[in-house]
Amino acid sequence: MAENTAPEYPRDRLGEPTARRGGRRPLLALAALMPLALAVGAVAVTPAPTPPTVEHAAAQSQPGASTRWCHGPLELPEGALEAGPDADLAVTPPNPAVALRTVSVEPESSLLFGRVSASETLQEDDGSVRAPSVVAETGDGTVLGDEPASQDLGVSVQGTTGVEGAPHVTSATSEGGRPVADTVQSTLTGSGDYRSLALTRCSEPVTEASFLGVSTGKGDSSVLVLRNPTERPATASVQLWTQDGPAAMEGRSQVVVAPGQEQRVLLESVAPGQDAVGVGVSVLGAPLSMHVQTTEREGLTPGGAEILAPLPGAGTEQMMPGVVVAGTAPTLVLANTEGSGTTASVEVIGPQGPVEAATLEAVDLPAGTVVSTPLEGLPDGTYAVIVRSETPVTAVTRSELTGADLPGDTIGAPVDFTLVPSAPAIGSHAMSSLPAQGEAGQLTLIGSADSAVTVIPMAADGSAGASLSVDVSADETVSLTSDQLQIGEERAVGVTVVPEVPGAVHAGWTQRESDGTDPALLSALPVLPARGGEDPVTVRLAR
Repeated sequence: MAENTAPEYPRDRLGEPTARRGGRRPLLALAALMPLALAVGAVAVTPAPTPPTVEHAAAQSQPGASTRWCHGPLELPEGALEAGPDADLAVTPPNPAVALRTVSVEPESSLLFGRVSASETLQEDDGSVRAPSVVAETGDGTVLGDEPASQDLGVSVQGTTGVEGAPHVTSATSEGGRPVADTVQSTLTGSGDYRSLALTRCSEPVTEASFLGVSTGKGDSSVLVLRNPTERPATASVQLWTQDGPAAMEGRSQVVVAPGQEQRVLLESVAPGQDAVGVGVSVLGAPLSMHVQTTEREGLTPGGAEILAPLPGAGTEQMMPGVVVAGTAPTLVLANTEGSGTTASVEVIGPQGPVEAATLEAVDLPAGTVVSTPLEGLPDGTYAVIVRSETPVTAVTRSELTGADLPGDTIGAPVDFTLVPSAPAIGSHAMSSLPAQGEAGQLTLIGSADSAVTVIPMAADGSAGASLSVDVSADETVSLTSDQLQIGEERAVGVTVVPEVPGAVHAGWTQRESDGTDPALLSALPVLPARGGEDPVTVRLAR
């Protein structure tokens, strides 16, 4: 009988059956894969990590010091002195120097809020009151004048006379920020063909500017001056407007001004024989310091001179307070630089209210033209001229003083003039420096709505006089003379104007100088809304 025996499997060299060991291999492989499966499962059920939040870098840019560039004295075109028709007078050039006055105020000063109170918050560790720094320099960096004067009101005052060239003034708060500052230059020539008083506000460089009302008639000369105080080049596009429309610039519309250099455009070479022209400048590249100087003369009779800073922007309502009438009717000059015609109405308001005789209902302003209109029927006095138009226009009012028995045929003829510009509305407050030259001045206020106004005069030592309260309306002007603004026996060097209703008041300053018998020289400035103490600007970096 056969015997049942198990099949014999081949064995390896270790004595293990090869078939049996092969059966264990799948189990071992499965066991090896289990950790990997568990790891994959763990990855599958673990939530994805939250991406980190990326915050863009941010920094605050604080307003810094204010540097204002002044225009310097009258500089005549080459050959003007030798070509004068009056040999005795032509050899006397205009005054080659100017006087500067700067008033700078800490933005927290009580004077800007209509109060005169010593500061308890603007104090250094030693108890002294903080006040702005003021530094006047010539073009080559030479420091002019003494340290500014200040008291306990957060106000600094500096005056400098006999300054030649075109200086600049830098002012900063005690902490290096932007103060409420104003610098006015004056130039006074008491005799000769260029006898005149000219006031100009020093200003920061700009990329847009307009001027209006200067003459290019026979015997007159007007010059556009472009200065580049920066280290970058600039290209100025220049356009003139006349009563006949835009002037043909004939290749003179583009003016390149190199860094630190000056270029001049003689306006009578572009548009000669015009009683009044408008000038527009637009700049690419670095901003420029710009002004227009104009001198007038008729035969032997000197007619005065002015140095003009850029006008406020065009608008549909232009208010010009401080128009003096003394023996001759003022002339309103309007410019419409738009591409379509418009009309404007004119109202003249004095201390007794509107003057109906000088009211104009509809002045036609064709596109691209300058229109001059006399304002007849005004008794001697000081007025505000108001222009309202359908589309934005620019405006100035020419005011003249007539002469007594001076060299040449001056009896009843203009011997000095000024171009009164529009005065912007005063917001919460305004601060104006007052000129260092000129015998007497007057602040004229007019309202677009009723408002009480507080006016505070400031003294040369940084102190202040008593505040004056006046009621201003849209129906009549209110004036304060330099005598009314005196501090003790001293004339005011600056004023603050604080309306109760922000934006309801406009103000202008008019200055006169006497020739010994009559106030024969005249100039005017608008009072501008205060700038300073602006909030910091936040800058963020983004992709």
